[in-house]
Amino acid sequence: MIVNQHHKGWEVIYHRAHALLAAQIAAHWNARDRPVRWLETIAAISHHDDLEKEWEEKNITEAGAPLDFTLATDTDIAKIQKLTQNARYRGRWVAMLISMHMSFLNEGKRAESPELDSFLDEQLQGITGA
Repeated sequence: MIVNQHHKGWEVIYHRAHALLAAQIAAHWNARDRPVRWLETIAAISHHDDLEKEWEEKNITEAGAPLDFTLATDTDIAKIQKLTQNARYRGRWVAMLISMHMSFLNEGKRAESPELDSFLDEQLQGITGA
């Protein structure tokens, strides 16, 4: 989940709501600047976090505050592998965009573990065809 602290406490945005909001924003993309695979792009945006179930995970800090996903210390490799693999059922374009999204979010954690490095290498290989 995305957590923004403010003077009254926290604003908590669940991933599913964030994905829908991102798609709503993308819907206003200037028509002449849209990607060739516009509908597939909207599908990828709107579904990129739609299987998140924050309430089934540890999402509270040691101090008892809601845990922003950017502050999580461990990467659930099985989870991101499953998310990326399941994206394939939505089509190649959606799978590629979600793969790129997972790479973007996790590349900074490279060297955290051999499993994560392997996952990131697979994503790069799939994206670049190398």
